[in-house]
Amino acid sequence: MAQSEDVRFRQMLLEVQESLRDDDLQDLMFLCSDLLTSRELSTVSTATDLFTHLETKQWLSTDDLSLLLELLAIIKQHSLIRKLGLDECTDGATYRLISPYRRMLFDVSQSITDEDLKKIKFMLIRTLSRQKLKQDMTLLHLFSELEKKDLLGEDRVDHLQEIIKNVYPALEKRIIQYKTERENDIAQETENNASMSNIPVQPFLTPSPSSDDMQDQMDRLSLNEASGVSEDQSQRLDISSVTESENVSVTEHPEILQYEMKGDRRGMCVIFNNCNFSGSGFRVREGTDIDKESLKSVFQWLGFEVRTEQDCDRRRMLDVLKGLSGRDHTQADCVVCCVLSHGDVDAVIATDGKRVTFRELMEPLCPLQCPSLIHKPKLFFIQACRGNEEQRAAWPQNNRADEMLVSDARMPRDSTAEAADFLLAMSTVPHYVSFREKDKGTWFIQALCDNMKLLVPRSSCHTSTLLMESSVHTNRSLCVCLHSCSGVDLLTILTRVNHDVSRKSDSSGSRKQMPQPEFTLTKRVVFPIPKTHPPQ
Repeated sequence: MAQSEDVRFRQMLLEVQESLRDDDLQDLMFLCSDLLTSRELSTVSTATDLFTHLETKQWLSTDDLSLLLELLAIIKQHSLIRKLGLDECTDGATYRLISPYRRMLFDVSQSITDEDLKKIKFMLIRTLSRQKLKQDMTLLHLFSELEKKDLLGEDRVDHLQEIIKNVYPALEKRIIQYKTERENDIAQETENNASMSNIPVQPFLTPSPSSDDMQDQMDRLSLNEASGVSEDQSQRLDISSVTESENVSVTEHPEILQYEMKGDRRGMCVIFNNCNFSGSGFRVREGTDIDKESLKSVFQWLGFEVRTEQDCDRRRMLDVLKGLSGRDHTQADCVVCCVLSHGDVDAVIATDGKRVTFRELMEPLCPLQCPSLIHKPKLFFIQACRGNEEQRAAWPQNNRADEMLVSDARMPRDSTAEAADFLLAMSTVPHYVSFREKDKGTWFIQALCDNMKLLVPRSSCHTSTLLMESSVHTNRSLCVCLHSCSGVDLLTILTRVNHDVSRKSDSSGSRKQMPQPEFTLTKRVVFPIPKTHPPQ
């Protein structure tokens, strides 16, 4: 951090402190009560005390002023925002670090008069001690007391609603609005990944890269670097070319090799299932346990040793990956890592609200850190937030069906690029949300598990045909015929997942989702057919 930048940053925070009243500070402390512990908040006597704690927790820094902007906007310090130039500093960022629940409580508090507060205290006389109610307790303090007694929370607002209904009926609408959003069966999550057909070709790892270049390359995980294919080729999948003929066999393309799946062990599958984000400013991820069980069942069926990690903070996630890197994978065929969490543009969010970048997820399994995984596929399936935008439904304007060709390039036998043999399959393209249903799980993970169960066993003593895509306008199907010894490869399965998820929409039919894989695989990933029936 440059010294001059730090000085300007400190001056800004001091100016904020000088511009705020005591009640403004109390408002900020209440809004940050999910980001800081009660002990930390108890030591706050000035705004700079609060900012110091937020800096320590990495919620606030010279490089990221979005939380400060959000807090000042909530307490309606718009003139101060303009004076400090915060709207320009954040470059239009729209992060929501303050939970909808805490925003709702703050909105309610701003509409309650002193007379209304007396009525609320009277209605709580049997709930809270008389001593506390007689004190000069603000409504926000009262909310905090109710939270301590577990009488108020993100999913426990009925009691508050009943009180507000009697004291200020018009304000009940704000609580009903919050409950409606909270109870919506489809929860939104965002992820950041580029559309495979739109990602430009860039080198994944160039000779002797700088440390900055290395980080940028690992963060982006482009599609084609390890294989060196052209931009036109990058828009192809990983099976034989798809033509109008329905009799093209993989055996006509011997250059498309296949990873060996004949080891003593299929490999490890680690599932990070982050559900409870209490205290970090993010919503509980209801329905994620359904995804966890589906993934666990499918990968056990495929022969993996499955390990689940529940509600991991950043340190725990990195420690688990470090432990996975330290294992001997010599007898294993591959490794799988599934992450079910919130996220943003280039990272997943751990339960403590801290980011774990995609680079940090993948780096421990690179050949230099885990030599026993060299030339073996390292498969990541990410269901996590990456943006706030929603994909809208679109309808074709002509009758031409775009056919996508599929190919992969061979790697030299005597060496490999450090970032080769990775797959990063994400539930949505960059900057967009993905959807989760509380009682069914996420669209992406459920489509993935369903298609793995359906298509992995497709290989048999005869040639099987996989329906990849149907043209809406011509009713002509694009088919791929797969030889009995080859089976259905993973990228083909992910293509079918893309197809299935892209056809889903919310109840209004207007919100859509498009998953997207990125990969540096150098061969086809084909799982052996399990000896048992697919799990139900």
